[in-house]
Amino acid sequence: MEKEKRYSAPWLNKKITLFPLLAVVFLLSFKSFTFAQYPLNLGRTPASEKLQLQPGDTHDGEIVIWNLSEKAIKYHVVVRGFRQIENQPGTAIMLTESEEERTLYSASSWVKVSREEIDLVPHKNEKIFYTIDVPADATKGEYYVIIAFLSETEYESIGTAAFTILGSGTPILIKIGDEFVERAELLSFESDKNFYEFPIVKFETKLNNVGDTHITPVGEIILTNIFNQRVGLITFNTARQSVLRENTGIYNTDWDYGCFLTKDRKLILGPIKAELMLTYRTFQPGFAPLMAETTFWVLPWKYIIIALLIIIITIIVWAKRRKEKKEERGNLPK
Repeated sequence: MEKEKRYSAPWLNKKITLFPLLAVVFLLSFKSFTFAQYPLNLGRTPASEKLQLQPGDTHDGEIVIWNLSEKAIKYHVVVRGFRQIENQPGTAIMLTESEEERTLYSASSWVKVSREEIDLVPHKNEKIFYTIDVPADATKGEYYVIIAFLSETEYESIGTAAFTILGSGTPILIKIGDEFVERAELLSFESDKNFYEFPIVKFETKLNNVGDTHITPVGEIILTNIFNQRVGLITFNTARQSVLRENTGIYNTDWDYGCFLTKDRKLILGPIKAELMLTYRTFQPGFAPLMAETTFWVLPWKYIIIALLIIIITIIVWAKRRKEKKEERGNLPK
């Protein structure tokens, strides 16, 4: 009892509570190690651009933006290269100045914008015009640039934080030259568990882009039951998220059917096989498909136990009544 009192002393509880709070404050003080991501108050179109250009080409474009908040906000228009978040397709992190100096495929120096600042009033559209001038000596490759719209707070933090700015900017992928190599490796395809009580399954697919251009994998996951009957068909990568070259991407696909019978009365119980079939090439898309399969079980074990208990109790009650009736017949006077 004395030991328990010693561990539950009030001063110790205060220290235990205070320690994680101090740790959080300490970590937050090092802003250069964080990914800053502010509330999204901006709408824009297009969401992204993919361009095929040649050395010496000029491309003119425009971005329409609007304020989603209820107050006027001043934005800085920033042009910077970007990179993908590790394992997360369709994401973008704006490069820092030092990263810009080291990368070979930032197109930020090619882009000029019509305005460097813009005041957005609520629910009103504004246009930003931009021009891309490809140098005449640009080498073959895929180049990345994003036209980002940063609030005053975000703009002041440039250089001390890496911004996940896909929601507040328009990333542009620029292909220079022809005959790119589209090649990918399927690293894994699996369900998040081996056993499910209900047909609510999450699949994880991991791809590695080993070509020299971005890829956008598309395809299907086909589900069959123990009788080799198709019980489900899931579209893969409905958002059409791309994986940049020399990057990996993890795609999560959900299957939430909600019951154990399909509309055409096929059973979703026992071992279920999932077959993945993907294509990723823009040229001859079916030439190099990626395929894999995995198996998981769907068993509503609680319902099965309840059903077995009901059967057992029914058998016991029936046997008991039968025995009582037999004894009653044996006790009848002859």
